[in-house]
Amino acid sequence: MLWAEAKTGNFDVATMFVQLILTIGKARTFDKTMPPAFLGAFDFKKIAFVPYINIQDIFYLNDFNWNVTPSNHETKEFQLIKQRIEATLKQNTYVYDYQKDEKELQAFIKNNVAKATTTSKLKIDKNNFIPIYLRWLEIIKPIIDVNWDDLKKANILDSDFYLADLFVDDKDTQNIEDDLSIRENLFVMFQNEGYKIAKENLKQMFDANIILKNKDTYLHFWKRYKRPPLKEFQDYIIERRDLLVPQDIRERKGAFFTPRIWVELSQKYLTDYLGENWQDDYYIWDCAAGTGNLLAGLTNKYNIYASTLDQADVNVIHERIDLGANLLKNNVFQFDFLNDDFAKLPQSLQDIINNEEKRKKLVVYINPPYAEATSSKTVTGTGENKGGVTTQFKINELLKPKIGNASNEIFALFMANIYEKIPGCILGQFSKLKFVNGSNFKKFKEYFLVDYVSGFIVPAETFDNVKGKFPIGFTIWNTAGKSKINTIQTDVYDKNGNYNSSKNFYGQLPNSINKWIKLFDDKSKTGVGFMENPAPDFQNNSFLILLHRLEQGT
Repeated sequence: MLWAEAKTGNFDVATMFVQLILTIGKARTFDKTMPPAFLGAFDFKKIAFVPYINIQDIFYLNDFNWNVTPSNHETKEFQLIKQRIEATLKQNTYVYDYQKDEKELQAFIKNNVAKATTTSKLKIDKNNFIPIYLRWLEIIKPIIDVNWDDLKKANILDSDFYLADLFVDDKDTQNIEDDLSIRENLFVMFQNEGYKIAKENLKQMFDANIILKNKDTYLHFWKRYKRPPLKEFQDYIIERRDLLVPQDIRERKGAFFTPRIWVELSQKYLTDYLGENWQDDYYIWDCAAGTGNLLAGLTNKYNIYASTLDQADVNVIHERIDLGANLLKNNVFQFDFLNDDFAKLPQSLQDIINNEEKRKKLVVYINPPYAEATSSKTVTGTGENKGGVTTQFKINELLKPKIGNASNEIFALFMANIYEKIPGCILGQFSKLKFVNGSNFKKFKEYFLVDYVSGFIVPAETFDNVKGKFPIGFTIWNTAGKSKINTIQTDVYDKNGNYNSSKNFYGQLPNSINKWIKLFDDKSKTGVGFMENPAPDFQNNSFLILLHRLEQGT
């Protein structure tokens, strides 16, 4: 009925709500449980309520660090949330004193909190369409008779079928088929007790009607909800379809928060290389911007460009500009860096890229996605290869013959595409360091000939949504140079930003230990011990083991 923060003492209402929001966001409670109509916060003197719908958007920020301690009110994350919601709270919060407002409080709970949880048929709104989707995945998706892999290759996702279900007419509701604005934005339509692909360029590929294996299950599920969504939320639900994309796909799109401590440090390294006035002397383009977190702290908005895969993220940045972010709206735009033609770029940015001298003054400053074709679960047998992670990109056709197996890594495709299409620019990027010493990057290093400038490495676990114990580096490269990556030296910082030491990464390595150990991997012989090396890299150190056999009687 209510998610609430309880405090002893007499607390500021906004502070209580911020701690509650951080607690919910850290645990992702909203993904696991249907959110209530209201959030609450109370101390010994008062209780406050705010409609969940008014703060829901904050939980779906792509590049916010939810790994902070909610009770620590001094963190930058705490202050950021507080700044973001204070205006909303002033307009939408109901505050009651236990003694002075006793009758009003009882009436509010009865007429709002209680009634909101006892409705017989739940109305679909901005507040609940995501939790309903999570239930839909468990119950409805398995009974849709379709090859999901084929659809995925065509960029049709299960969420498109869910949206088709949402915009079905129940009795006494509007006629969706007559609503052109909705029909034009649905990739799949529900018709004749089944589904039809509505995306024009895919109709011929999926011509047949997609049927349900169990119609009774379908009808029983949707009896709980009143469809279509409430009129005032329909446009929002269509526009925020990105929130229904599975987490692994969101990660492939680059949903990684860059901690402010490393943003500031990376900009210091750029300043050390390019000079104190570099922001006035150089142009900056973040072509994997998310919601613009990496650009915080930059000062010359006239020289900054930001592009991102999802229009929803562009909308967030535009909202931040309205609230004072130091960027220009015309320089923030939707662009798929691995698929779209550069002719789609703003003309001012095209003029920079197409001019050899101006290109030398362009800094491509990015934290691209780290997704790859395999994960650590593959090694242990608990997961599957992430097929299609990079093959879905048009640029893969051009680059794979040039960089080989490195094309399995999205960040490597970003690097190669920059090298291919923006020669002479400066590249400053966050990434894994496997492109220096990884065995799959031999061909990549023969192609990617650049001058290394400087860089640092930090623990990967300091980044939100990144799992595993391995280093993430920020490295600066001058693509006008033609040096083969051999040995690079990076500074090492601990998770708190303290300088620790320096470390070398070597590009010219002998054959890996895996090849050497194969010389002794004779299963026809009985050995007394065995050393197992699944993969010689940082991420797989935990799988290195020594086995030995004790003979009977010893």
